[in-house]
Amino acid sequence: MNDAHLSGARERRHFSAQIILILALTIIAGSALQRASAQLILTQGSWSTLPYTMPINPIHCAVTHTGKVLVVAGSENEPDNEEYRAAVWDPATGSIVVQDLDWDVFCNGMVCLADGRFVIAGGTEEYDPFHGEPRATCFDPATEKFNELESMAHGRWYATLTALGDGSVMAFSGYDETGAINKAVEIYKVGSGWSQEYIAPWEPPTYPWMHLLPNGQVFYSGSTTDSDFFSPVTHTWTLNVAKTVLETQRTYGSSVLLPLRPELGYLPRVMIMGGGDPFATATAEIIDLSVSSPAWRTVAPMSLPRIQMNAVILPTGNVLALGGSAINEDPNTASLAADLFDPALETWVPAGIATYPRLYHSVGLLMPDATVWVAGSNPDRGTYEEHMEVYSPAYLFASDGNGGVIPAPRPVITTVPVEIGYGTKFKISSPNAADISSVVLVRPGSTSHAIDMEQRLIGLVFGKRGSILTATAPPNSNIAPPGYYMLFLIDQTGVPSLAKFVHLSPTPKNKPPDGAITAPATDVTITAGQSVSFAAIATDRGGSVAAYSWIFPGGTPPASSLASPGPVTFTEVGTHVVSMTAIDNLGVNDPSPPTRTITVQPAAGSKRAMKP
Repeated sequence: MNDAHLSGARERRHFSAQIILILALTIIAGSALQRASAQLILTQGSWSTLPYTMPINPIHCAVTHTGKVLVVAGSENEPDNEEYRAAVWDPATGSIVVQDLDWDVFCNGMVCLADGRFVIAGGTEEYDPFHGEPRATCFDPATEKFNELESMAHGRWYATLTALGDGSVMAFSGYDETGAINKAVEIYKVGSGWSQEYIAPWEPPTYPWMHLLPNGQVFYSGSTTDSDFFSPVTHTWTLNVAKTVLETQRTYGSSVLLPLRPELGYLPRVMIMGGGDPFATATAEIIDLSVSSPAWRTVAPMSLPRIQMNAVILPTGNVLALGGSAINEDPNTASLAADLFDPALETWVPAGIATYPRLYHSVGLLMPDATVWVAGSNPDRGTYEEHMEVYSPAYLFASDGNGGVIPAPRPVITTVPVEIGYGTKFKISSPNAADISSVVLVRPGSTSHAIDMEQRLIGLVFGKRGSILTATAPPNSNIAPPGYYMLFLIDQTGVPSLAKFVHLSPTPKNKPPDGAITAPATDVTITAGQSVSFAAIATDRGGSVAAYSWIFPGGTPPASSLASPGPVTFTEVGTHVVSMTAIDNLGVNDPSPPTRTITVQPAAGSKRAMKP
C-alpha cells in the first residue's frame, strides 16, 4: 500500500472522528438546551398562543360562572363604527359567538351582581371629545343575552364599578354627557335601580382604583397620589388618609387587594404598581389598611417598567404582573417578560416571556383551570392584537425525572355544594384531601384599562377527615361580596385543582323566585306610538313573591312595580328589551329574569320610514 493511500485512509478516519465528535457535541448541547428549557418551564411557567384569534377588540372582559368569558367591545375604539358588539368565548370548545348591541358600551364599567349577571354601566355617547353614556345594560350568562337596566342620572365614560357587601353595585367617576368628570357616586340595587347621586368633594381620575375592605369601607388607591375612603353606609368620604411614596401619578398602572387570609384576621393590604405617562415606572408599593394611620411603603420593583399593564391574582395568592411598556403605547418598548409577586415574602420572580406586546386595551384574567388568559392591545385605532395567549404558571408542571417536563398531578374536587352561606361549614370531597394545604375562593375577574374591578381571593379555614375537607365560608359579605366564586384546592407542593364554581349567599337555603311574562306571549313588532299590554306571574318555593320590577326601555311609563302593569306606549323607534324581575320576601331576585323584545318601527309617512 503506497503512502498516498495510507494518508487518505488516515484523513478519512480523522474526518469520521470529527463527525462523530460534532454529533456527540450536538447531542450534548441539545440535551443541555432541553434541560435548560425544561428548567425554565418548571421555575417560570410557559406561554402559549391559541390556534385561533379574537374577532372583536377585547376591551372589557370578565369570567362568568358558566366558565365562559364575556367580551364587551362596543364600537371598538373606532369613531365611525356604528356596529356595537360583544362576544362570548367558550374556552372548552374555542367557539366565539359575536352579537350586536343597541348602543355603544365602549369603555364601560362592569361587575357581577350577586345573582351572577353582569351590570355594564356607561359607555361612549360621543368621540373626540369623549362624552359618557348614562345607560346601563345587563348580561345574563344563562341566556347569553343583554337587556337594558334603569339609566344613571348622568353619563359615565371610563367609570369604575365596585361590588358592595349588600349585593349592590357602586358606580364612580367617568366623563359625563358634557365631557366633565362625573363626581357622583351612584349605587345600583336590583329591583329599585340607581340611588340618588352622592357628590364627592373631590375630582377623581377616570377608572379610579376602588377596593371593598372587610370593614365595609371602599378604599381608593389611585391612580393619583392621595388615598381616600368612601363609606357606602353614610355616603361620605374620608380624604387624604395616605399619600403614595411615588410623587407622580401612576397612570395606567394597576392595583390589587392582596389575599384576605383568616389566619391573618383578613388583614387588608393593597398593592399598587407600574403606571406613569408617558414614561412608566417599575416601582411597587403596599399599604396595610388594618392600622389606624395607614401609610404606603415601597417594596421591591418589577423587573420592567409597565404602563397599560395587567395584574392577576393566582389561586396560590401570588400576583402575576404582565404586559405594558416602558413608553406609553409604544410596542418597541413592550415589557414582554412577566413577573410573579409573593405577598408573604414580598419578592418578585420571573414568570416567562410573552410573545405579543400587550398595551392599551389589553386584558388578563385568571381562568377556572388556574391558567391566565391574555388578549388584546390597541395602541392604534383601527387595529388591535387578535392573537390570544395563555400563561400556564410553573405550578402546572413537574419533572419526569429524565430532564423532561410533564403536567403536574393536580388535586381533584369530587363534590362541593353549589350554595354556601356566610360563616357556615360545608364539605368538599376529594381523593387528595390529606394532601391539601389551602382552600381558597377567588372572585372571577372583570378587567379593563389596567384595572380589574372584581378580583379578590379569600382563604378558608378547613379541617380534614378521610376524603372529606370541612371548610368554613367567609364570616361576612364585606370580606366576600355575595355572588359566584371559583373554589380551588391547593396541595402541599402548591399545585391547584381545577376550580368549581360556588355561589356565596346570605340565604343559601332560599330558592329564588321564578317569574314569567304572560302578556305579551311572544316578542312584538309595533309602530311608534302604539301600546303593548304587559302582565306577569311569579312563584316562589318556600317563601312568597314580595315585589315585581318591570323595566320598559323606550316606553311610557319607563318602569312599573305592578305584577300586571297593563298598556305601555312606545314612541322611540328601535329595538327594546323589556324585562321583569321577581323578588321574594327575603330580598332574593329571579337570577334570570324573563324578557320580551319590542321592535318599534317608524310610523307610516314619517321621514325615517321613507328612508331607503
